[in-house]
Amino acid sequence: MKKKLSLGAIVLGISLVASVPASATTDEYATTYANILNKFNANYVYGVASAQSSNSKFQSINLSASFYQGTTKKESGTATSYTKNVPAQWLTANGTNGTNYPSSNSYSINVASRTYYTDGTSSDQSYDYAYWN
Repeated sequence: MKKKLSLGAIVLGISLVASVPASATTDEYATTYANILNKFNANYVYGVASAQSSNSKFQSINLSASFYQGTTKKESGTATSYTKNVPAQWLTANGTNGTNYPSSNSYSINVASRTYYTDGTSSDQSYDYAYWN
């Protein structure tokens, strides 16, 4: 016995497929960077995070960073750039307000970035991380 599909069922099926958004991908033109650097002539370190994109549809890029001593989060922050090829940057306090991170300890920094496009869409997040032991 053959079953017939009604026109309504076909239209419903097509509309359901059409309403599912295409999944975003990471911005292949973006660079997300994390590092922990030694302060010049000092026994201290600081964390650096940056993200930039050369995408032709670029509108802005946001980054979010977290800096840990061992498993304890010491600092976190965000940054945004609205100019193509100009990085959004975030640094740890780097000794201001009495905050210093002795290089004898273990640290890590995690960074996530997302590019926003002129057509109103955005990329998936890109990630980077660095360790100091």
